[in-house]
Amino acid sequence: MVAQFQKTGRLAVRALRYAACAGCAAAIATSSAPAGAEAPTPLSGFAQAWSALGAYRTTVSAFERKGAEQVDVRMDYTFQKPSTIKIHLITGPNAGANLSWGGGDTVTGWRGGLLSFFKKTFSLHDSYVCTARGVSIDQLSFGAILDHAEHEPGKLAIASDEQIDGVTADVVTLTPADPTHDGGLTREVVELSPTTHLPVRVLGYEGSTLVRKVDFSKVTLTE
Repeated sequence: MVAQFQKTGRLAVRALRYAACAGCAAAIATSSAPAGAEAPTPLSGFAQAWSALGAYRTTVSAFERKGAEQVDVRMDYTFQKPSTIKIHLITGPNAGANLSWGGGDTVTGWRGGLLSFFKKTFSLHDSYVCTARGVSIDQLSFGAILDHAEHEPGKLAIASDEQIDGVTADVVTLTPADPTHDGGLTREVVELSPTTHLPVRVLGYEGSTLVRKVDFSKVTLTE
């Protein structure tokens, strides 16, 4: 995003792409499901919630670690279907900067205040608007998280009503088939609200080390 959004924006989003693999049906089916049908799961609830959603706004708090370097950022994030995203960086490197994407291959970035007239266009995958692990602005949305969950090959596990820091959540965990194709992550976790069925937190690990954490708070939904 702006100089250092390169080290933060992607945060959420590779962690978000969870795989629909050949073993998924067996992993999520339950004995209570009707014959020949799968029972509702956190992932199917997520898909239904996203389908019904027209727009939303949320505060994103995130960090990403690569080697000894760690970058923290907080941003105001607005999404409107089909593909309009606006980001305002609240804290962290380049606080006050703004980014806008309307689909396609480019992102517009500019500073706030007196510098708001000086805008610059970047490639969607330019390092200026990507994190160190290669995630761009388009990959931070709830829809991108769901898309990753449905298409990234790997071993998928789903647990309902888990207690995370005293809060109940449905947890989707992916062990990528090939971490080199997933930003080097060996395990990804998406925690879904059992009420809205949308993400509340995304985690990414290299081995046992947490290298990515993205929290979504103050979520306002519009159908």
